[in-house]
Amino acid sequence: VLTLTSLATVALSPWPRYQNGLWLLVFFSSCSLFSVLGQAIRMITVVRKYRDLYVNGGSSSSISTVSGKDTNSSSQHSIAGAKVVVVEVPARPGHKKALRSKGHRSTVSLDAIDGCDQSSESVALVVDCEDWSDSTNSSGTDWQAGPPRWNHVFVIPNYKEDIATLNATLEALASHAWASSYTILLAMESKEVGAAHKAAQLQEQFGCSFHSIMFTLHVLDPSEMPGKASNVNSAVRQFYHMANGDRSSYMLTIMDADALVPFEYIQQLESTSAAAVNPSVHIYAAPVLFEQDNSGVPGIVRATDYMWSALAAQNLNSWFGVGFPISNYSLSLKLVHDIGYWDVFPDAIGEDMHMFIKAFLRTNGATQLHPIHAPINMCHVAGSSYLSGLWARFLQAERHMRGIADTAYVLHEWPRCAFSFRKLIMFIACLEAHLIPVVTLTSLVILPVFYNLFMLVTTHLIPSPSSLPLPMRVLGALGQGNLAFVIIIIICYELIRGTVRRHVYRLMDNDKHERCWWNCPRFVMHCLNYLTLFVSVWVYTVVPVVLVISKHMFNVRSMNYIVADKRLPATF
Repeated sequence: VLTLTSLATVALSPWPRYQNGLWLLVFFSSCSLFSVLGQAIRMITVVRKYRDLYVNGGSSSSISTVSGKDTNSSSQHSIAGAKVVVVEVPARPGHKKALRSKGHRSTVSLDAIDGCDQSSESVALVVDCEDWSDSTNSSGTDWQAGPPRWNHVFVIPNYKEDIATLNATLEALASHAWASSYTILLAMESKEVGAAHKAAQLQEQFGCSFHSIMFTLHVLDPSEMPGKASNVNSAVRQFYHMANGDRSSYMLTIMDADALVPFEYIQQLESTSAAAVNPSVHIYAAPVLFEQDNSGVPGIVRATDYMWSALAAQNLNSWFGVGFPISNYSLSLKLVHDIGYWDVFPDAIGEDMHMFIKAFLRTNGATQLHPIHAPINMCHVAGSSYLSGLWARFLQAERHMRGIADTAYVLHEWPRCAFSFRKLIMFIACLEAHLIPVVTLTSLVILPVFYNLFMLVTTHLIPSPSSLPLPMRVLGALGQGNLAFVIIIIICYELIRGTVRRHVYRLMDNDKHERCWWNCPRFVMHCLNYLTLFVSVWVYTVVPVVLVISKHMFNVRSMNYIVADKRLPATF
């Protein structure tokens, strides 16, 4: 209602009798100014944290790479003979069958996988190669730090993902020093032809790099919204009944199929959770960077993703432990089970943000978001051509904007949780994520363009700044302040990005142009590329939001979930 009201206010702005309505836009733009000021301050503190962690103190990790390139990992050659076991897990809670094979060499037969019932949601693959990994880890180096505190489970939902993308994701995990203790849970969709065969191929290639590999086949229920939430929900529910020992000892990391997780993420996850009070009720998340396929996507898409990544990074570093994870996050299996797993109705399409809100409310505000300062490397959305790449990013933006329903979800679930200051902060954070930026863009972008064009058409003159109505002059000043703080955020993001590329991803060590960026024309072009944000804010923010809120206004629910195409370039 507020978004449509702001658009109506803009449409009526040329008529003096309606110009008092512009003060509503002034109010929201003032809120936005304070919001962006807080974001800029948080980004400055994040820059200091990254410099202290990776530059001043140095990175303690000895991992060779997490960029998906060739490493010293033995996962490519040492697992060709891993044995495949198909496990049928009863769908009824409380019952379990567990079949395991030790890591003895045997010929892999994929015929059994081809015969899997693709309509069954209780198919899993379990492979143990413990006998092979007692002396060395998957990266080929000795590790003296001892086993991790948690039993780490990496849940990788995927549907029609390119096999090369999944290979790169698993290679990054296999390069970790603790890889031999990891459990990989491939959440496949039964409607994908050959999903079980693809999972078996990945198991054959990486089976002995990890403690175990499992896959599940999700059968979509008519009441479920297709997408990541329903797939992860099904996979983790099945895993809960398959897990051995104390289920409170399992830490789930939910990740996208193209996410390259650095070992620093797991190290900091261990240390951060060890320092937290009651760590099993909290959620842990890292920012995301897009450093896999920068040269293969349109510049406007790169700039949009960089800005989105920067705003997400500051959001994770809330002063009150209230923020929203982005795409990849970690939480305990106990927490997931206690709050009833993931919601799968259409308005829960933003599964990462929705999961934190649900956990916060169901634990009566006990859940906090703990930032992990080890960004996860991801791909941009890609297309087969320049225009298809632009369209793919628009579809992704429209899907992201459907998360505005979470603000209504907070109000709907408000009585579940006792009132507290942090609860109020969470509601404000929802408004900060969805409402305030949209109304502000309406005030600072759409209003001046529409007003000046209207005056040019009707009076054949563009009004001077001094002749504008007082609310518009105030909005102009607020817009300049917002722009200044956004520039600070971008500068801080670039400092973080440079630190991570050099010290975590190891992407700058052998490139003299990267080391001397101040002499590099590519860096100048990279900075100029941010100017496309003046266009992308229309295409990838204003239009998708207006489209989504219009659907919500007229109760049109989109049940389609278009999976973003993320393919690695051939040279990656």
